[in-house]
Amino acid sequence: MKLFKTKNRQEEGSLSLLAKVDQLSSYDMIYVYHLLSVGSKLNLTQTEQKLNGDLVYSVMFNTFKLGYITISNFSKIILRDNLNLDANVFGLAKEKYLPLKSLEISISTNALKMVS
Repeated sequence: MKLFKTKNRQEEGSLSLLAKVDQLSSYDMIYVYHLLSVGSKLNLTQTEQKLNGDLVYSVMFNTFKLGYITISNFSKIILRDNLNLDANVFGLAKEKYLPLKSLEISISTNALKMVS
């Protein structure tokens, strides 16, 4: 008897990564922080690649730029071909009536690639 409905992650072939958004106070976060909650949809657009191969993505909520994330280590090998990614808000730290202190996002991607 199963009490919970669960999915086997290995059968789906998806990979979920967690990342912290940098430079929150430098962009448009102050205009939309009250609209963000856990599970909000975000868009990631690859902006540059650093000299050491790390990937830099800008984090967007609708048309507002919230900041940047840097993908390094093993994750950059999986994500290097993806110019646009979808993400969800995983966690946020804020005080009442004040802007966000930190924002963590969850990036889901298909880990399996076609090989010919």
